[in-house]
Amino acid sequence: MAEVELSVQRYSAEVIAHRHAHHQLVLPVEGALSLSMAGRELEAAGRSGVLVPCEARHAFAASDRNRFLVIDVPLASAESLGAASWLERIAGGPIALDAAAALLVHAAAAELDAGGSVALRRQWAGLLVLTLAERGERGPARAPEKLRRALRFIEEHAHEPLTVADIAARAELSPGHLHHLFRTVLGTTVQARIADLRLARATELLSRTELGIAEIALRCGYADQSCLTRSLRRRHGVTPAAVRRAARSARAIEPRGGGA
Repeated sequence: MAEVELSVQRYSAEVIAHRHAHHQLVLPVEGALSLSMAGRELEAAGRSGVLVPCEARHAFAASDRNRFLVIDVPLASAESLGAASWLERIAGGPIALDAAAALLVHAAAAELDAGGSVALRRQWAGLLVLTLAERGERGPARAPEKLRRALRFIEEHAHEPLTVADIAARAELSPGHLHHLFRTVLGTTVQARIADLRLARATELLSRTELGIAEIALRCGYADQSCLTRSLRRRHGVTPAAVRRAARSARAIEPRGGGA
């Protein structure tokens, strides 16, 4: 295998064990996958994926409905993408997905479900690896404690009216210092972080529930349905109704087996 490969996989309750000659990222879209590797028990679920390193023997199984985005990364491709050091550092461990990364995973899965060329799949795969590697090198787990405190507060209250002053006060920082930390450590802004979380939650509710679009907008911190629609159009070029239709189409696809 010379190129990064991307696929959507579903797993059965049967325990399967094997190894492969490439790194593999298993990123959850729906459900949970249990993995056992080198005496360690891991789970790909929610906003936590797993990196299975090259040649590592691992066993895996899933119960209930599930769906995962799987990225196979040959060693040479890891080097050419500039992600080799990140992959080595987290080998055999979890991959934390922030709101924006989780949204990207779901978007890629929807694109694959709708079809797409090999070239398009490889472009998505490269984008995801680079995004996760960049976030992993400068993400929340490596952030100063006060910044992590701010991030937790945003995560818990993104659906409410939030100001930079509120967040800074909770983290015991000045607004200016908070802005500086977001820029230098995370490479983003406070408002962009809030917007990412709101949009990710709205997309999840559109995909997984039958709540009205106006109700979802209010639950996720938007003033009204129009604000949610504008945000989705601006960031992803789609409408809430289109997101819901894509999710329904994906659920209608007959489940098929896969291998980690």
